[in-house]
Amino acid sequence: MISSSASERPAVQSSRNPDAAAASRGFRALLSDQWLRWVVVIGILVLWQIGTVVFEIPKFLIPSPIVIGQALWTYRAMLLTNTIPTVEEAAAGFILGNLIAVVLATWFVHVRTARQALYPLAIVIQSIPMVALAPVFVVAMGTGFSSKVAMTTLISFFPTLVNATRGLDAVERPLIELFQSVNASRRDIYVKLRFPNALPYIFLGLRVTATSSVIGAIIAEWVGAQEGLGFMVINSTYEFNAPMLWATLVVSSALVLCVFALVAVVERFVVPWQASAEMATGGKR
Repeated sequence: MISSSASERPAVQSSRNPDAAAASRGFRALLSDQWLRWVVVIGILVLWQIGTVVFEIPKFLIPSPIVIGQALWTYRAMLLTNTIPTVEEAAAGFILGNLIAVVLATWFVHVRTARQALYPLAIVIQSIPMVALAPVFVVAMGTGFSSKVAMTTLISFFPTLVNATRGLDAVERPLIELFQSVNASRRDIYVKLRFPNALPYIFLGLRVTATSSVIGAIIAEWVGAQEGLGFMVINSTYEFNAPMLWATLVVSSALVLCVFALVAVVERFVVPWQASAEMATGGKR
């Protein structure tokens, strides 16, 4: 009897904690996905290096990964100096664009006429190619910091506006009626119900805008700038300096990945229930 009850105890304990088991399976699946991604990246780099050597591709056309690594070290000071302005422009536009988006989404949810009047206008503005808008901002605001921030603000604005509006509006009607039954004000409903419900939607938009804000800052620097990663891209292209061009692209990609990872980390602290759900499903939304 004693051995039988002891053998049954682990099964009982595991059945009592299904969430922990699901989270463990999700964590193992997430780790296996990470390893697979690194294997793919390393495999591409190896094939790239072998291809440039076997086919004797000149480095001024397509440099090898080793040559790009050497360029990263050679131009490290220049790359660092020009990364700082791009980060400042992207951060300012990211913060400003998302703040405006959340404020407008709040207005749209509470004032339907404003949503019907301005939401189509936002869609029209977003449909204009961002590359075509860059010269407009430069002509109107000059080649300084403000035109770059305006560009990144516009790029960061629309995805968060769409997701925040959807999240604030996705509250079930019975929950709103429950709050109203206890005489909750519109402010209480927004702060305690609508906004927490919208946080996963907002962070979904932030993940998109985190990367697009950096890209927008670089595009704005193409048109008119004396510093920044976009300036280095144009400068190295004019000089036919392919290693420096590719080194700049590597730094730009690394910057985008760092910003995306930062938003993901913040999301895990601000929206922990969403992170738990992703962990239980292996990182799938």
